[in-house]
Amino acid sequence: MALLGGRDTSSLVMLPGWDATELQNFQLQDGTTYAAVVAQMNAALGALSSELYNHPLYSALVSYTDQPDSEYRIGAAAGMSEFSEYTRPDPKRSETTGHMLPIKDYDRALEWTWKYLKKARMPQIEADIAGAVESVRTTYRQKILGRLLKRGDDTVGSAGYSPGFATAASATNVDFTPPSYAGTSFDSDHEHYVGIAGGVFTAAVFTDSKDELREHGHEGDLDFIISPSDEATVRGLTGFVPVNASWVEYGALQDRARFGANSVAVGVYPIGAIEDFRVWVVRGMPQYYGFGWKSYGANSQRNPLRVRLDKGMTQPMITAMADPRAGNATTPLQYLMMYTEFGVGIGSDRTNGTARYVNNATWADGTVS
Repeated sequence: MALLGGRDTSSLVMLPGWDATELQNFQLQDGTTYAAVVAQMNAALGALSSELYNHPLYSALVSYTDQPDSEYRIGAAAGMSEFSEYTRPDPKRSETTGHMLPIKDYDRALEWTWKYLKKARMPQIEADIAGAVESVRTTYRQKILGRLLKRGDDTVGSAGYSPGFATAASATNVDFTPPSYAGTSFDSDHEHYVGIAGGVFTAAVFTDSKDELREHGHEGDLDFIISPSDEATVRGLTGFVPVNASWVEYGALQDRARFGANSVAVGVYPIGAIEDFRVWVVRGMPQYYGFGWKSYGANSQRNPLRVRLDKGMTQPMITAMADPRAGNATTPLQYLMMYTEFGVGIGSDRTNGTARYVNNATWADGTVS
């Protein structure tokens, strides 16, 4: 029986019944052993898991859990009453609501025939492994960005829902009245998915997004992501401050935006700041779409998105194993596959995220590539 998960990717690649000494006896055409292929896979999967967990953008957007649900406060908070020596105040409690978090299985096959493996060279195997790793990156990126730009609910089970951020009650099965903040109360039609006609980003888009986050108590530095197709437009806006390039010496009177030392990663790079937002360009984001939020630290539970993992897991895990659906293989690696299990939903604060679509006055969900 094939293993379907575990805490150590190396043990998952070395399946039960395999013998390391016997693996050495099988040689690829260029003299590379099957054990070397296993080591290559281990290194790739370990690096990928670490990359996803420590990614400067993803870690600013998400937190991780193995729990299937989220519960949080809604509505106005009652004030205090004046103290009376003889009369106890009436007890009060907060109203709450909640939603489910989705989770799905994903796999990527690496099928090599017996004849191919007998003649293969290591560069060919490395190319196949690299392609599989990129497939995992693509799926992870698409699920994260897709949830940011989807207004409606995802169905979980037969009767559960995983909704988006604050939106009109007519657009979700999980009505949400944001908690009151600093004297401001909200209703269940409060909207964080905003369509704007014009076809271009303006400084007003960032001002409005900032105000929408601030009114819910998300103060301090904020973050905003855009498509590469909109980069030139945003760079040209009045008030935009470009990022400080390490290889350029600037004059004393030039304002530059500062990002963290590890702010550049696969598929994302910072370009500057405007209206208290750090602006990131993210490959895969569709043109005309943007998303703003407050990050509370790497993988903080207060970040906008909540990634649900398999029970007992605390960070993404991609495992390699023999495909249990393939039957008996002639060689140990013939039906190798990559497997992971995760889902992306909104965290416990549905106010910490505001999406913009600047090509139409009516919101439409974005399609991530």
